[in-house]
Amino acid sequence: MEVSITKISQNGQVVIPSEIRKDAGIKPSTKFIVFNEDGNIMLKQIKKEALRDDLMLIEKIKKSEEQIKKGKAITADSSMSEEEIDDLLMA
Repeated sequence: MEVSITKISQNGQVVIPSEIRKDAGIKPSTKFIVFNEDGNIMLKQIKKEALRDDLMLIEKIKKSEEQIKKGKAITADSSMSEEEIDDLLMA
C-alpha cells in the first residue's frame, strides 16, 4: 500500500501523487465516486463492470448505518456465504 500527502488547491482540486496513481493504475480521465463520511473524503474508481455492485454496496452500508444508529444489531457467522449474509442484512 502506498501512502502520500497532498493538499487541496484554492480551486478545490486535489492532486493524487504519481506513486499512488501508478500503484492504482489510474490514468488520465479516470472517473471516481467521491464519498464524504463525517469529513473523511474517499475516492473509488468507477469501473463499468463493477458500478452497479458499488452502488448496491453503498445502499447496503447506508441501511446498516441506520440500523446501528437505531440500536439494532445482527450477528453473522463467519462460515456463512456472502449471499446468506446479504440476505440476513437485507431482511
